[in-house]
Amino acid sequence: MHFRRFILGAAMAAPLLGMMATATRAQTLSTDTAKAFIDQSGQQLVTIVNGGGSPTDRATQLRTLVNQIVAVDQVGDYVLGRYINIATPAQHDKFQQLFHQLLSYNITYQIKAYQGVSFTVNDATPQGDGMLVDTTITTPGKAPADVGWDVEEVGGKPQIVDVIVAGTSMRITTRNDYASVITDNGGNVSALLTAMQNQIDKAASADQ
Repeated sequence: MHFRRFILGAAMAAPLLGMMATATRAQTLSTDTAKAFIDQSGQQLVTIVNGGGSPTDRATQLRTLVNQIVAVDQVGDYVLGRYINIATPAQHDKFQQLFHQLLSYNITYQIKAYQGVSFTVNDATPQGDGMLVDTTITTPGKAPADVGWDVEEVGGKPQIVDVIVAGTSMRITTRNDYASVITDNGGNVSALLTAMQNQIDKAASADQ
C-alpha cells in the first residue's frame, strides 16, 4: 500500500511535522501563547535537524520532542475516523502501536533531507478551539513554504493537532487515505493494520 501522504511526510516538506488531530477539545489559546509555542517548538526542531551527532541520535531527539509537542495518540484516533467504532480493542491498540512506529520511521527518514532548514513565525488567527499559526519554512535550494500549524490545548498544555500545507489539511488527507484502504478491503480494519506493517517493514529494510 502507498499512502499519498503519511504523518510527518508531506508536512516535512515544511519541514518536520505532519497532520495532527485531537479528540480532546479545550479552551481557545491566546494568540501570544500559540505563537510562542510554535516558535519554541520550531526552533527546537531546527536545532536538532541542523545539529551534530549521528542521524540515529538526532532521530531519537526528534522522537522525544515530537511526543512532547504533538497530540500523537489523539492523532491516531482521528485518522482512524469512524472505523474506531468498528475496530476491536486489540485492533485499536495495534493501530496505535503501528502509528507510533510509522511516525518514528518518518522522522528518521526526513532528518536526512532537511539540514540547513530555517523557521519563522508570522501571525496567528483563531481556528475552532485553537489557533492557526502561520510560519515560513526555508530549506536550501527550495522556495520558501508557508505552513500553518493548528494548535490546541490538550491535557492542559499547547499541542499541535494539524498542519496545513498548500491549503491541505494533513490530518484530513491521512484519514481519507486510511479510510480508502479499509473500504477497499470490505471494511476490514485488519487490512489497514497489514498495510501499515508493510510500510514499517519496508522502512526498516531501507535502513539496513
